[in-house]
Amino acid sequence: MQYEKLFSPIKMRGVAFPNRIMRTSMVSGLATEDGLVTDLLKERYRREAKGGAGSIVVEAAVILASRSSFNLRISDDSFIGGLKALVDAIREANPEPKVGLQIMHFLKISRSGWRQKVEDFKPEELPVIVEQHAKASRRAVAAGFDFIELHMAHAYTLASFLSKINKRTDRYGGRLENRLRLPIEVYRAVRGAVGETFPVGIRINGEDFTVEGNTLFQSTRIARRFARLGADFISVSAGSRFEDALPPAPNMPPDPMSGYSGHRMSPWWWFPDMAHAYLTDGIRKYVRDGGYDAPLVTVGKIRTARQAEQILSEGKADMIGLCRALLCDPDWPVKAKEGREKDIVQCTACNWCLEADSRFEKVTCSRWPEGAMVAPEPFLPDMARPSELPEDATL
Repeated sequence: MQYEKLFSPIKMRGVAFPNRIMRTSMVSGLATEDGLVTDLLKERYRREAKGGAGSIVVEAAVILASRSSFNLRISDDSFIGGLKALVDAIREANPEPKVGLQIMHFLKISRSGWRQKVEDFKPEELPVIVEQHAKASRRAVAAGFDFIELHMAHAYTLASFLSKINKRTDRYGGRLENRLRLPIEVYRAVRGAVGETFPVGIRINGEDFTVEGNTLFQSTRIARRFARLGADFISVSAGSRFEDALPPAPNMPPDPMSGYSGHRMSPWWWFPDMAHAYLTDGIRKYVRDGGYDAPLVTVGKIRTARQAEQILSEGKADMIGLCRALLCDPDWPVKAKEGREKDIVQCTACNWCLEADSRFEKVTCSRWPEGAMVAPEPFLPDMARPSELPEDATL
């Protein structure tokens, strides 16, 4: 096989992942406004499951009771049935990939421009956040997921506690040890809720890409601390901070994807490929130097299997996170494994999907047929790129 490392298995707490490709969490807008699973959402994940990724992280499920722009919710037991139906639909399409759920607590924003900050939480509200994560994790287990990812990246609550942006003056802010306190309390509560045999990973920022935010220096320390606690994987993203957002349009909330920090989270076409690999590489080295072997997942404009294999071969990461690439062509993994890499419909990094999310629309890919809510099946290139045509071809 050409890509031996990419298609080698990996285990976490006895759970076997068939290959190193992780479909990372990406909002779809296909849930109901109340956060319920829909048939369209099930069909989206069924289609992606057929493509051969070793694991699928279902988009963030909100642990708060409030509505959140057509995001999934897991804030009470009434959501377990719908999530279980989603897991069953994925496994019916393909029983091989391990299915995880990302759970998330968000900071509230309004169309007036107001946004909640970590300084706004009263001390007595913080144990509530911890318990909300623990209860949500029990529901994820009940729904049949194989693992959980705790969302500690971007502009969400736990990421904002971790960031140097956190200006709290109590024991939950200021120096790094204090900023780590709430995320660690959450991790320990979730671990206690799901037990020692259930994989729990985290997603963090390798860099905030804001003036006062975390850099790679802080992220290496954060990652090693969670590796010491027993996190089963550390997925490294970047950016998407409100502090760097552009002024919003009238009657629209601030968009953390609009500034440079947001551009770094989901690298546009003008950024180099493998844009975040150096962040994962730096974090992985620091984690390994500490004596910990938690797998590191890298993301960020990885478009070809050759790039993915290179990252793994050079020891810059242990798993490859694909998001837009699998939205564009869910069959990316199976095509690569079968030696049909030229048949992959490559993501152009146009961020059509990202902008749809910012407009609170259903997320699709610009390379799908117009109006389609799910990638075509089968999916083949619509045309060869000029560089792949014979020299004597007529254009």
